[in-house]
Amino acid sequence: MDRRWNCMRVFERPGPANTDETIEIVKKVASQYRYLVVASITGDCAVRMAERIRDTTIVCVTCPQGMGWEVDHMHSGPFEDIPELQKVRDEWKQRGLSRVPMQVTPENKERLADLNIPIIQGTIPFFGPSFSMRLHLQHVTSLDILAKTLELISTGTLVCLECVLMAVDAGVIPEQERVLAVAGTERGLDTAWVINSCASANLFHPSKGGRFVELLAKPGLSYQPAMAIDYLR
Repeated sequence: MDRRWNCMRVFERPGPANTDETIEIVKKVASQYRYLVVASITGDCAVRMAERIRDTTIVCVTCPQGMGWEVDHMHSGPFEDIPELQKVRDEWKQRGLSRVPMQVTPENKERLADLNIPIIQGTIPFFGPSFSMRLHLQHVTSLDILAKTLELISTGTLVCLECVLMAVDAGVIPEQERVLAVAGTERGLDTAWVINSCASANLFHPSKGGRFVELLAKPGLSYQPAMAIDYLR
């Protein structure tokens, strides 16, 4: 059956400055979908989304245990080039922090529990073992090439797909379901997709694999992190 497609919003630049507008874009269409997957490292964006949207099931997907930002390595990349991220980095430096864990804060964990929002934490499909091979063995894999290709659309495009795969793998959302997915560039939100869900093991399945259905919002020019990503460990 034909449906009316939404107009895509193209932001002037990537980064957290687009968070509020991304939430409003998603809010307008949320009632059409059963699930909304939110990439949220600290839980802030998931809380903000859940406080504004009550007519769909929201899932918070965060980073696996052990990941963190290495503040001393943020002399280049998005934390140097994007004003809002630069401000965050400078605040961390002023506080004397050398490493900041990438984890949901205790306050946000409590708030998400109050809102009945599940938190998914697991291996990132295109990032875990392949990142270690790239970082520790200086070996680029086919997953790295796939990830960098998706980042040509936007950093959040890669993350949206990864978060949907993680949510399905965790058994929180079913396969072959059109779901909303939102993500951003390091912090905040700047990308929103409708994605046909699947388990990571079925990503390329000819009939029930993952599919990008509709792009609702993205930065006009995506930010391309360096392959090494020195500020992540």
